[in-house]
Amino acid sequence: MVGRRAENASLLVNGLLLFGALYMIAGHYSKQYSPLETSLQARRVLTPSAPLTRLHSDCSRNLAAFSKRRSVDVLLKEDIKGTGKKGEIVGVKPGYYRNYLAPHGIATQPTAEFLEELRIEEERKVAAAKALKDQAIKLRDGLQILSFTIRVKANDDGTLFGGVRPQDIADAVKAQTGTELDAKMIELPAEMDSLGTYTVFANLHPEVKASFPVSVQKGK
Repeated sequence: MVGRRAENASLLVNGLLLFGALYMIAGHYSKQYSPLETSLQARRVLTPSAPLTRLHSDCSRNLAAFSKRRSVDVLLKEDIKGTGKKGEIVGVKPGYYRNYLAPHGIATQPTAEFLEELRIEEERKVAAAKALKDQAIKLRDGLQILSFTIRVKANDDGTLFGGVRPQDIADAVKAQTGTELDAKMIELPAEMDSLGTYTVFANLHPEVKASFPVSVQKGK
């Protein structure tokens, strides 16, 4: 009983102190502001601080952004515009996969065995691509130490009758080296319209380009 009375007395004292503090705040602001302004000032005192409000807002935005980034990797069985093509592994929203892709048999979650096969296939493709590039580099190095000659019809002033075609260059390379080049690989200089020596380019690979001199002489 004594303990309860002491507790009640403590609550009463705390209540009086709080009331007194609020009364002093109201009296302080009433001397400087109108009743409306005083009410606004009191509200500012009793509401959370701006930094705490901003912190709460930032946390909410970050949580929402994190939720939007969540995805699940799926293997597409069909082309889906804006998502990917058949056979690709793409990331999609879990709900999209669960509610649409999976029920309609459009996508499935890849198994560990499939992922291992995919890794091996990717390594094979990388190795094959490297081999093609290495072959192109070797061919480039061989072509760039050679020079080629083609003979064409020309006027007495050296102007060519029919000009030089990419196929003419490809034929000259094959005749001299035995290497067949696709005429589409050959780049001729724009001014190649008279007798003389020109630098010709061959696009042997997306990352490998050869250059070699070609002497255009009168003949035929």
